[in-house]
Amino acid sequence: MKTTTIGLLAATLMAIAPRAHALDQIEAGNTCDAAFAALPHGTILDLLDPQAPADRRAAALVAYQRLAQMKECPEFGYTLGQLYRHGEYLPGNPLPQDVAKARELILPMAESGYLPAYADLAEMEMRHANTREAMKWTQVYLYFVDHVFVAGTKDADAAQYERSAYNANLLGRVEFLWNHVPPSLPQRLVNEDLNAYLHDHGDDVERRMRERQSGLHLRASAQDSLLPYTISGSTNSWYHNLLDDLSAASASWIVEVMPSGQIGRVVLENFVPNEAVTRQMKSVLARYKFAPLDEQLSKTVRISVVVGNTESRELNRRRR
Repeated sequence: MKTTTIGLLAATLMAIAPRAHALDQIEAGNTCDAAFAALPHGTILDLLDPQAPADRRAAALVAYQRLAQMKECPEFGYTLGQLYRHGEYLPGNPLPQDVAKARELILPMAESGYLPAYADLAEMEMRHANTREAMKWTQVYLYFVDHVFVAGTKDADAAQYERSAYNANLLGRVEFLWNHVPPSLPQRLVNEDLNAYLHDHGDDVERRMRERQSGLHLRASAQDSLLPYTISGSTNSWYHNLLDDLSAASASWIVEVMPSGQIGRVVLENFVPNEAVTRQMKSVLARYKFAPLDEQLSKTVRISVVVGNTESRELNRRRR
């Protein structure tokens, strides 16, 4: 039987003094958190919850459409972009599928230093057989996996996971598309597109990713995990056996944490390959144990789960 594992992609906040060149982003972050705090409580939950009252859900959609215009706060557009990305495939989605709008809203989140948004773009373009764009975003995503996350870890298991599992599966799927789905594209475009993007954006994006790793620019408005928590039930808090018959999948939920520390509403925001798979993956959320809050209102965080086969060929043997 193959071993399938999942990576829990929720970052804890580290106490670290902000560097001078990041002060402008901190100021923007304060603005974003203020805009988020001004929303009716639970707005993001109402936006994504098919069971929310219709009037509250409609108001939440209007609010996020307004906040998505705040260029310094790409997180609002990112959540809206997921609605446009999935359309009718996300249960109860109030928006139709619109790939062009999804691109426009998801890319700024990626370039703010949120690595999974590049995988979102790759998966979306692949689903619609946009081969060149799918390959471009896959290569960009894997470049930052290697140069930021794998290069910065001393955990051999974590490095192995990043070089196989979901990431190798993503590369394998986009390579199949490149090699078998018309029109035929010249091989040189793979590196040309990657290098062109890195020339224009690589240094800035890498800096922002490293700053996020250090605990900078994390904020409640972006659903960053700012609440103390533990993950129970395993000696290794990063990987757990799950779905032995599944090659790769990912999902993200917005999770409500009650003042008691208990989990309240859980709403699906994102998924690959389909919503049905997430019903099994959702069981992982029960492993999260949050500390009681110091206030009377609940908080929300994004929890992402990635499933992949660690016995797949490593990226350094397959990368173009």
